Amino acid sequence: MTENCLIFLQTKEWLKLNELLSDENNCKELADDPIFSIFETNLINEVRRYENNGDENLSTVLARIFQLSQNSKILKLSNNCVLELAEYLFEKHPSEHYAKVLTENIDAQNYLKNKNIERTEKIEKTILASNLNVKIGASGKLDFSKSIFNSPQEKELYLASRRILKSEIILPNIALSSIINSKVIELLEKKTKTFFFHSTLDLCIVDSETFKPKFFIELDSSWHDKPKQIENDRMKDEIFEKAGMELHRLRKKENRSMEEIFELYITNNYVC
Repeated sequence: MTENCLIFLQTKEWLKLNELLSDENNCKELADDPIFSIFETNLINEVRRYENNGDENLSTVLARIFQLSQNSKILKLSNNCVLELAEYLFEKHPSEHYAKVLTENIDAQNYLKNKNIERTEKIEKTILASNLNVKIGASGKLDFSKSIFNSPQEKELYLASRRILKSEIILPNIALSSIINSKVIELLEKKTKTFFFHSTLDLCIVDSETFKPKFFIELDSSWHDKPKQIENDRMKDEIFEKAGMELHRLRKKENRSMEEIFELYITNNYVC
């Protein structure tokens, strides 16, 4: 039987070779034949000699042999032969079936990794498509985005609070209407009502479990000494007072970085 395998290999009779190896009884006989190792040793070397002849049956037969070899009850090949077969087929027709066998082949393992990524992305896209209607607006060429901080000290305050309150939610420049129930306007004068819906707070610390705002900081500066700003500050103070929320106003005494001072203040005054 082994002699027939070698003959079909040398004469390029791929279909006959396939037919012979597809017979389970033949495979059982070959498994007990020590000479069959000669066929295994020469299989890929012989195939490479004829691969440029354009015979489509060649790849078909090799793929079939590999398939049969994955079922040891039908065709049992040596590990080295299976690896050579898988490597040859992977070079010609990359497939996960071959790549899984080539555990030491970097290209094959990268192929598997990429296939897994593609599969995951496809699944995720399917999940999103079945659960969400997504519409992304058009964007122009100009970029008018800006920093969420309006001054260096706002950034200092945020970084200081972020550093010491790692488990809390820190919201810089948050709209008052996002942290205070709008029912408070029933207690405000008309002008203050309008101000409420247009005003922001420099920093709000939110409890990460209840998601309720707990600590409120407003930074003052020489800007706040102007008449209009003094009036705005008065209205903001009134809003917080009516809302039953304590507003902490902080103002630098020196023109220098205050991150450490902000940290110290929050540490001494914020109760988790």
